[in-house]
Amino acid sequence: MDKVVDYINVTNVIPPQMCEEVLKDIQAKEWTKHSWYAYSGNDYSSKPDKELDVLSATQELHDALSPYVFQALQAYMLKYVPQEDDRIKGFIKTFTPIRFNRYSTGTMMREHYDHIHSLFDGQRKGIPILSILGVLNEGYEGGEFVFFQDYEVPLKAGDIMVFPSNFMYPHTVKELTKGERFTFVSWAF
Repeated sequence: MDKVVDYINVTNVIPPQMCEEVLKDIQAKEWTKHSWYAYSGNDYSSKPDKELDVLSATQELHDALSPYVFQALQAYMLKYVPQEDDRIKGFIKTFTPIRFNRYSTGTMMREHYDHIHSLFDGQRKGIPILSILGVLNEGYEGGEFVFFQDYEVPLKAGDIMVFPSNFMYPHTVKELTKGERFTFVSWAF
């Protein structure tokens, strides 16, 4: 593998019925506006007119989606790490609590990379190694997931995309032009 795009992996592992059940559960909940953590200033900021909404998963929803996240992480490791290397067994120990993202018409995720320090509050220490994005629905327009400003990754309901959480993977979600887009994110370490 000689291109950074070679380390972006998408697997369709979430069954349609699970996507529907999660959507039914989260749609009626109280969402909040996404905000950005500025490590240098140790504060949060946001651009409310374009920001998506976010919702922390309940323990029940986190537990329901965890087997699919682990399946996607396993597929990633099997694809990219030599299995005769015993260090693979300790490479990924866990992932952060799941956060749901709701994009409504006119919202987006500005370009960023996932070198996230604010995930760790003292009990957990470190930075994420792999980023995880799960897709729960279709039937919207816009909202394309794009790396490097021009490399679009087509995603459909049930997909989980895994990619490295570092400066080499800047990404954005383009503005949604119609409908609602529901995804979830987590970070493995």
